Amino acid sequence: MNRATNYEGLKAYLTGYGRHNRDALAFVAGYAHWPKLALQEIERRATAILGSLPDDELHAIARRKVSLRKLARQVQEELDKE
Repeated sequence: MNRATNYEGLKAYLTGYGRHNRDALAFVAGYAHWPKLALQEIERRATAILGSLPDDELHAIARRKVSLRKLARQVQEELDKE
């Protein structure tokens, strides 16, 4: 994940967004519930990952026969060695 300091990427996105639609940018600036929506988006993305798995793997995760977190960490370590 690329994390720019001071969230320059996000600021650049909002700049382009606002240039094309000032009213929409005003909505973004005035809306108070972005953290709640960001959490919902994280949940949606996690759900999308699960949605691509076969049923048997999904059931194994649900029954805690396999830890997706542990497996992902193992894969991270293997990729870091490459």
